[in-house]
Amino acid sequence: MVFHITNYMRETNVWMIRKMRWILWGGVMALPIYRCTYWDYLGRRVAWRDSLGFWGTEDEKKAKAEDDRANWGYKPRYEPVYQFSLKARKYETQTDLEKVHDHPRLSPTGDMYAKAQRMNTKDVKTKT
Repeated sequence: MVFHITNYMRETNVWMIRKMRWILWGGVMALPIYRCTYWDYLGRRVAWRDSLGFWGTEDEKKAKAEDDRANWGYKPRYEPVYQFSLKARKYETQTDLEKVHDHPRLSPTGDMYAKAQRMNTKDVKTKT
């Protein structure tokens, strides 16, 4: 009876070691590759290039960053590029008040019900 228990434990341990061996060796082999390539080498390469001035001085880098920066701000009104566009023709004929009311998201009065031509719920009369 003792033989069967020890044999079972031995076979189970061998099977578990064989099952997990690739995970163990994969981690052992991946750690130095990560350490020497991504964590250490690339950081040193960037610092080395930066110290040699491959990307220019600090002022040149700031100027390039400002030049590359996009305008992500909110632009309230579309500016047509071509004179033959439908928007350009529409904007030429609009009055100032129509321009204000043509804004797609904002209401000049702050009353979104009036802009959507909906009645306010407090103004609804119910039959009693």
